[in-house]
Amino acid sequence: MTDNAKTVEFDPGIGPLATDLYLEVYVIENDIANMPQFARKARYFAATYRKILKSLINNLGFYRGCLGWAYYIVNEHKGEAFTGNPFVNYTEEQKAQYAPTEMVDFCIEYLPKFESDLKYFHIKNVKLPENAMNILNQYREFLSINEGFINAKNADDIKLPENIEFSKSPLEIKAELEKAIESKNLDNLINL
Repeated sequence: MTDNAKTVEFDPGIGPLATDLYLEVYVIENDIANMPQFARKARYFAATYRKILKSLINNLGFYRGCLGWAYYIVNEHKGEAFTGNPFVNYTEEQKAQYAPTEMVDFCIEYLPKFESDLKYFHIKNVKLPENAMNILNQYREFLSINEGFINAKNADDIKLPENIEFSKSPLEIKAELEKAIESKNLDNLINL
């Protein structure tokens, strides 16, 4: 018997491209905390803040890309089963330890501190995406309403945040995701 059921990838390939913002911040913040003089701290921050900024923008692109992929599959793959959802087969122990919003919560808490640090260390001309906090809050809501995807077996199991909007059609979003995956750069997904 042949299985003719259609399937769709849970992750189109952006997962491996996401950076660990927490690790970047932890290393830099720890180094700064151990420096005694303000001038040294300021020079170090000026030399390293771009790593944090790059990682933050990468994460924003990843989050917006995930929302865009969900929008695409909800609209174009109704009823199709997921392949590659790593969360759906979690054991009870793994579910108990799983904190799906942990990283986005860290980003939500860290973003105002990063903006404050930029001012404190006199870093000028750094413009964060205007929609940064909106992306973070939407992604957090997305993770919460989908319970970390532990029960997401098909496209119909995915719920989108109520206020989510995109400037592109689902198929245009898919094309943008494919470009981002090919270029290994998630930054432009912020503007989906």
